[in-house]
Amino acid sequence: MRYQVTKLDRRHSWCAQFAYMIEFSKSTWKGTGVLDFDRARRWMNQTWGWSQDVETRTALLKRRVDPLNNSVQDEDINLHWAYSVQYNDYRIYLVSDKELGWFQLAHAQSND
Repeated sequence: MRYQVTKLDRRHSWCAQFAYMIEFSKSTWKGTGVLDFDRARRWMNQTWGWSQDVETRTALLKRRVDPLNNSVQDEDINLHWAYSVQYNDYRIYLVSDKELGWFQLAHAQSND
């Protein structure tokens, strides 16, 4: 599997919610970026459960703290990860070192 891990800081979107971004190639000549992204997302679903895309997750987090809106429950928001496919950027966002470590143990990065 080919991917690039980026530790998020203030230069990156979503740095307030996530510690890491795993990015998969959107180019078809470099390999199977879309397939690798799909495999990684399926693994995330099996490991930590279903999650929303980052924008939906952020909207749910905002609605959850609204005392007048009780439709969002804690169980509706995945506390470990989210994803983004906006602009054909295939990305998975992880909350902490723990999630990144488990992912890297399960999916060795190929360098070919």
